[in-house]
Amino acid sequence: MERVSSALKAMGHGERLRILALLSHGELTVSELVKILGLSQPRVTQYIKSLEDAGIIDRVKEGSWVFSRLNRKDPVIFNLVSATLKSLPSDDVVLLSDRRRLDEVRAERAKTADAFFDFVANDGNQLGDEYLPRQDIDASIIGILDGMRFDFMIDMGTGTGRMLKLLSKKVERGAGVDNNSEMLKVARHRLSESDLSHLTVRHGDLFTTPFAANTADLVTIHQVLHYLDDPSDALREASRLLQTGGHLLIVDFASHSYEEFRDKFAHRRLGFTDRDIVEWVGENGMNLQKSHRISTERGKPDVSIWLCHKFQDEFNG
Repeated sequence: MERVSSALKAMGHGERLRILALLSHGELTVSELVKILGLSQPRVTQYIKSLEDAGIIDRVKEGSWVFSRLNRKDPVIFNLVSATLKSLPSDDVVLLSDRRRLDEVRAERAKTADAFFDFVANDGNQLGDEYLPRQDIDASIIGILDGMRFDFMIDMGTGTGRMLKLLSKKVERGAGVDNNSEMLKVARHRLSESDLSHLTVRHGDLFTTPFAANTADLVTIHQVLHYLDDPSDALREASRLLQTGGHLLIVDFASHSYEEFRDKFAHRRLGFTDRDIVEWVGENGMNLQKSHRISTERGKPDVSIWLCHKFQDEFNG
C-alpha cells in the first residue's frame, strides 16, 4: 500500500510524467533529458531521484554516464506506471514536442554511429577491436556450441556477416539483418563463396526484424548491444524470433571503464555484467545457461560470451 501511494505521489507532477513518457521509449542520460525537456540539470536530477526513491525508475552508472530506465522488476509499480502513461492524451502538445526532441537526439546519435560504420565497412572491418584475440573468441564460441546443430540461425546486427560465416557449418540455414547498407555490401561479398550459399543477409531494423515469430532455433548478437540505446529492446526481439527451447548467443564487451570507447568508437554502453544479461533475458522468457569471459590486451576491455535458453512463449505476442 505504502509503495503504491509513494509511486502515485511521485507521478503526480507534470514534469515527472514527461520524464516517464520519455523513458517509456528507452534509457536516457540526465544530459539527454535536460536537452529534450529544456529544464536545468539540477531540476532534472531532482526529479530523477524522486522517481528512483519511489521505485519507479532504475539508474545504472557506467563510467561517467548514468542511464535512467523504467523499473520493470516490480510488476505492481510497473503496471501502475504503464496504466498512467496509457491514460495520457496522445495529442498533448508538450508530450508531442518532447517526443520530437527525443527523435532529434536519437537521430543525431544514429548519424554519428552510421558515419562510423560506413568508415568501418570501407576500412577493412576495423571496429577499434583489432587488439581482440579473435581466434580465442571464435574457438570459445564454437566450444560453447559444441555438439549443437541448428535449423535456422538469425544474426541480429550482422555487420559484415562474420558470425554467419563462423557458424556456417553448424546451421542448415542462416540469415543476417542489418540497417547499414555499406556493411551489407561487405557481408554479401564475404558470403559469396559456394559453400556459404545457405546464408543470406538482408536490410532491416534490429528491433523489428523482417522475420516471423518462433522461426529460429539460434539467434546471435555479436558486438552489437554496446551501441544500443536500450539493449533490452534487442533481446525482446530476439525472444520473439526464437522458438521455445531455442538459444540466444551474445558476444560483447564485459563491463569496463574505458570512456574513450564512447567518443572514439561510438559505443553507447561500456560493456555488460552477467547480472545485466540475466535481468534482461529474464524479462523476455529466457535464462542464462553459460557465461565465459576472455581476457584481451592489458588496458583494453575483456570480452564475454553468454549462451541463453528460451523457456517460455508468452513474450512472442
